[in-house]
Amino acid sequence: MAGALENARKEIKRISLDDHEESEYGYVYSVSGPVIIAEQMIGCAMYELVKVGHDNLVGEVIRIDGDKATIQVYEETAGVTVGDPVLRTGKPLSVELGPGLMETIYDGIQRPLKAIKERSQSIYIPRGIDSPALDRTIKWQFTPSQHKVGDHITGGDIFGSVFENSLLDNHKILLPPRARGTITWIASAGEYTVDEKILEVEFDGKKYDYSMMHTWPVRVPRPVAEKVSADYPLLTGQRVLDALFPCVQGGTTCIPGAFGCGKTVISQSLSKYSNSDAIIYVGCFAKGTKVLMADGSDKSIEDIAIGEQVMGKDGAPRSVVGLPRGQKTMYHVKHTTQHKKSDQEVGLMDYVCSGNHKLVLRTPQLISTATNRLNGKLYTSVTYFALEDSIYGKIVKKKTNTYEHSAHGGKQEAARKASEFVSSLDMQPIDWDIEASDYNHLGYFVKKSTFQMINPIFKESGNLASKLEKLGFEGSLAPKIAWMLGFWVGAGNINQSEFSIDPSGTQLVDRISEVGKYFNLTTATSKHYSRVFSKAQEEVEIAKLNNGKIEADGSIVFDDDIEGTPSEEELIEIEMSSDASKASSNDASFARVNGNGSLECTDLSVILRDSVANQAKRENNPFWNFVESLCVKSKNIPSLNESFEKHIPFELSYDNMEVREQFIAGLIDATGSVKKDKASNSTKATVATAFKGVAEGLVRIARSLGIKVYVTAEKNCMDKNDVKHQLYYSISLSGEALSSSLRFCSLDRNVASLSPFFNREAVPFYFTLEEQEEDQYYGVTLPDSTDKQYLLSSLALVHNCGERGNEMAEVLMEFPELYTEINGRKEPIMKRTTLVANTSNMPVAAREASIYTGITLAEYFRDQGKDVSMIADSSSRWAEALREISGRLGEMPADQGFPAYLGAKLASFYERAGKAVALGSPDRIGSVSIVAAVSPAGGDFSDPVTTSTLGITQVFWGLDKKLAQRKHFPSINTSLSYSKYTTALNGFYDREYPEFPVLRNRIKEILSNAEELEQVVQLVGKSALSDSDKITLDVSTLIKEDFLQQNGYSTYDAFCPIWKTYDMMRAFVSYNDESQKAVSNGANWSRLSEATKDVKHAVSSSKFFEPSRGQAEVHAEFEKLLTKMQERFAESTD
Repeated sequence: MAGALENARKEIKRISLDDHEESEYGYVYSVSGPVIIAEQMIGCAMYELVKVGHDNLVGEVIRIDGDKATIQVYEETAGVTVGDPVLRTGKPLSVELGPGLMETIYDGIQRPLKAIKERSQSIYIPRGIDSPALDRTIKWQFTPSQHKVGDHITGGDIFGSVFENSLLDNHKILLPPRARGTITWIASAGEYTVDEKILEVEFDGKKYDYSMMHTWPVRVPRPVAEKVSADYPLLTGQRVLDALFPCVQGGTTCIPGAFGCGKTVISQSLSKYSNSDAIIYVGCFAKGTKVLMADGSDKSIEDIAIGEQVMGKDGAPRSVVGLPRGQKTMYHVKHTTQHKKSDQEVGLMDYVCSGNHKLVLRTPQLISTATNRLNGKLYTSVTYFALEDSIYGKIVKKKTNTYEHSAHGGKQEAARKASEFVSSLDMQPIDWDIEASDYNHLGYFVKKSTFQMINPIFKESGNLASKLEKLGFEGSLAPKIAWMLGFWVGAGNINQSEFSIDPSGTQLVDRISEVGKYFNLTTATSKHYSRVFSKAQEEVEIAKLNNGKIEADGSIVFDDDIEGTPSEEELIEIEMSSDASKASSNDASFARVNGNGSLECTDLSVILRDSVANQAKRENNPFWNFVESLCVKSKNIPSLNESFEKHIPFELSYDNMEVREQFIAGLIDATGSVKKDKASNSTKATVATAFKGVAEGLVRIARSLGIKVYVTAEKNCMDKNDVKHQLYYSISLSGEALSSSLRFCSLDRNVASLSPFFNREAVPFYFTLEEQEEDQYYGVTLPDSTDKQYLLSSLALVHNCGERGNEMAEVLMEFPELYTEINGRKEPIMKRTTLVANTSNMPVAAREASIYTGITLAEYFRDQGKDVSMIADSSSRWAEALREISGRLGEMPADQGFPAYLGAKLASFYERAGKAVALGSPDRIGSVSIVAAVSPAGGDFSDPVTTSTLGITQVFWGLDKKLAQRKHFPSINTSLSYSKYTTALNGFYDREYPEFPVLRNRIKEILSNAEELEQVVQLVGKSALSDSDKITLDVSTLIKEDFLQQNGYSTYDAFCPIWKTYDMMRAFVSYNDESQKAVSNGANWSRLSEATKDVKHAVSSSKFFEPSRGQAEVHAEFEKLLTKMQERFAESTD
């Protein structure tokens, strides 16, 4: 201990400044993660800011016990040891307030992330770095107020203003709340930095200087002159919220919901459309999935660590910077292929991923033109695929453009325009991605044509050359030796360097002799005779091949895609189309035999041996030593020393390209056959083997070269030597890339030339998706500078995995691209937004502080007379940080380990919301609205954080996972949600929309009654209901689909003004009332519904009225609709 203290004192002398006495330092007594206990801290205060260790880590005192102080540190404490210095600053944790807050992204203790990145040239925040929250170099145009020298000024008074941006064009400069005095000097209008003196005040004989910025402790609420009742709605633009469950400016709202329910979507919608002046925003695969690492090895995804490297699709390494973990509904990606039907599955591309995993997809552009007749008119139509925006992101859709002959100058002119349109289309395949949970919403033909990719391995390790060099041979011989190695795997004796070949294969003998010379070996041959039987003329029937053109049978002539999922058989047919056909059993060198045989020479043995006669074939044989060093044979039954089986090492799949190509050529020469189809200019090869390890290795190497592969396995088969095998594998190879291997074959019948236009590309694999139960998922996150794609061990190309807990990353990327319209101008919403970013993988103490940083920034803008929304996404992360710190402090845990004071902490936060009269002059009223998302595990609303929050907040927007899964957004459960502000808003409604409360209650009543009726329908059926009840059910469905649900990707529905919401409520309730009145007068609902279906359609279509047309014009449209509705019901009743 004495040595540690001495080291600390030496360090203090080195880093101490003139204004720091040694008495201001304490020393680290113990370290437990982010919680540190320091001794010799007499004189420190609660929540005092301290700097810990030699790196000056920022911390805060949270407990004092004698001369010991417990400190929570906001940065990683690795490396902090007992005896390190702790500097007391004498100040609480504070934030800087002034011009420059907008459009800035901070961490939890108000460190500007962009400035730190530029300063450190790193994507990480270096420990101990200190950068001012407000830029000290920017000069702001300061305009002084009417104050002059000699005037009295007090806390909260506005003494000037600054133009910050086009949305915050009057950033008021406030005197700090606790300041007061007489002005002795005030700066004239001009440009100043935030820390330059612009005001001098004298009080009690002392002079104080003030700049455009001041600081304020985050845990202390900023004082106000008076809190007033909120009476104006926080308008969100979402009908279900504004109409049924309104919040007020200055209110508190809770949004609980499971992952994927749309909490972040609602939060961002508030940021984009709410009537706030400023916004403060706080905020894979199944276990066992094998990933291809950068060095070519395989590793289970749960075992990967940050800093390791995975292999990218271009063969280059991708560094892992994050490890998303969580629990979510999983999806099984099932490779649909012919060989999956065999009992022994080899080379399947199956994997299991989470619902938010993005599938990497490719859709070939398929274009068809046709002439159709519809209602007596002729059309020329063009059908094609296009990438378009949707509620699921950018997806491929099947589109059809039609040209009516009479409207386009006749058949020839219509055909010409269609041809021009076709020539304008991009013929390249469409590469895109979609979350697994959204895949089944795609159209039938899109699913049928879309595939994932088996990516070639472009990494070339040179492993074989290295092994040769270690054995004393030239590395340049690696490709030639690879051919011999492949030949031995196919036709070699498993116990020695002996090969069995066809007697007519003299070219093979020459090739073996040539390669043997490199090892100083010679060849000896011997013939084997056996009785040969003629083969029966029977073929195994194979599924017929599809020609791959969707328009061949004329089925793609409809305007839109159809619902449904292609069957496995259909996808198999597509995958095996063109040159990917499976070879027959005759090609696999085994078949049933019959008839009488004759004695013929059927086999030629070639032995590689030393030139010394009769020397053992295995002893001192360089080639055999090389075979054994590669581990291409392994023990089949460990207890039997001489029982071996062959296999192909996976390391060959990332060796040099020519090594892989020569290896496959040798294997095809040994035990394969090649078929060339001149008509289609395609070539197919088939290799047969009794070893599963050979089949699996060949599949991997072939795919690493971009060769298409299909495997079948047959039971109880005889090979060419009449040896019976329980399982025999037939591996079919095809595709343009196959010729890159066949060019190295020795047998003339196997050789194929390489196309001059050859390009090694990914191989498609078609698939279906099957939803499974919730389970743990594991992912890896790759740097933003990469394409965020990497390879699984199966060579499936997959996307960088994201995590819902890392939603803040989405916010940081998406917010700068979001726009809103203010007074007819399109403005980036970042101009009125400040982001405080702290995700669940950032230091726990910084997460705990971030919520106070955010609310203090919000209070500052409230004091300027602004209406501010603070969106906490998610307060569950803050509560988890509290739990972790509480656990490290040894405090008594309450429910689920959260501290007993969780409710009090939440209340102290939410009580800082509200509408208030600000301090100082001139008089101004501002508000802080808090909207807090809560993420209870599994969507359980009995979670302690949720229940504590619901006891405090006045509005509850409960999210429903089932609605979210049906893509019903906002996914608000109307039976669970509530608002306690409806009475407070009656004054506003009476002034602006007198019928609003009545309409809201009627809609709630219809929805509530419909829920009860749905339970009755499930028991007795809808036909048993009265007409009045049937109307309630039908109108309820209409309200849910066309009023409560909104399309965020449209101009007409992304934002619904309160006046349009009001008119829509009138239309829906009037339709219900007119229907009920007609039925009560004796009308039959089924006939009445049919007679007035045009009215129902008009009510449903009222959501399409564009708000941009203006309130007066849209209101007139609704008045016409209501008049038409009354007339049509009157006519139908008569």
